[in-house]
Amino acid sequence: MASATTLYGKAAANFKSAKLLLDNANGDEEQLNLAGYHLQQALELTLKYLLEQDGIEYPKTHDIDQLIRIGNESRVDLQLSEYLIDHAEMFSLWEAKARYILGYAIEARKLERALSEIDDYLAAVADAESSNSN
Repeated sequence: MASATTLYGKAAANFKSAKLLLDNANGDEEQLNLAGYHLQQALELTLKYLLEQDGIEYPKTHDIDQLIRIGNESRVDLQLSEYLIDHAEMFSLWEAKARYILGYAIEARKLERALSEIDDYLAAVADAESSNSN
C-alpha cells in the first residue's frame, strides 16, 4: 500500500477503511455512511494528488465536480472512468450528508459499485505513476 505521506497514500488509506467498513457493515446504516465518506475522500485525495503532480493549485474543497473541472481546464490527465465522472455529484454529497444529516442512508449497492470503481481508479493511477517513474 502507498505511504500515507502523500495525498495518494491518504487516498489509499481511506479506500482501505471504506472496504473494511463495507465488508463488516451487515446493513448498519452508520457503517455504510462512513464507508461512503471514506470512498469520497479516496476519490477527492486522488484528484488532488494528480493536480499537485502537475503543479496545479486548487481551492480547499470537497467538491469532486470542481476538482474535475480544474483538472480538465488545466489539461491534467485525471484518468477518470465515465462512472466516476457521471457520479461526481453523488460522491460530493457523501462527504457531508453521510456524516451530518440524520436519517441519511447510502445504499449498499451504490457503495459496492463505487468501491469497485475507485479500486480500479487507484490501481490505474498507481500504474501510471510507476510507468512515469521508469
